[in-house]
Amino acid sequence: MAMEGKYTTKHGVTLEKAYLKVTEADLRYIQSRRRWYMRYTVSVYADRASRRTNLDPVCKEIYLMKVDLTRGDNKKNIIETCYANFHAENPDYEFKDI
Repeated sequence: MAMEGKYTTKHGVTLEKAYLKVTEADLRYIQSRRRWYMRYTVSVYADRASRRTNLDPVCKEIYLMKVDLTRGDNKKNIIETCYANFHAENPDYEFKDI
């Protein structure tokens, strides 16, 4: 699973065919908030070819999201949840899921 589309980095670099992929996801307990969060990293590549040829990402974006740790049959895959959260955090970007 990945996303493709136009992306502007925090440093102002615009990538026309950026390839974004969640490369890390782990649970973190934030003591000051007394709550569990999912910390995930989105690696941003110049395009799909640069990802396939194992080039380093242009940048990495780190996000935190609240997670529901209750059990249930209706739970989504955690990576799908990370992508859904990324879309919610960045509504101005139009990416197509790959």
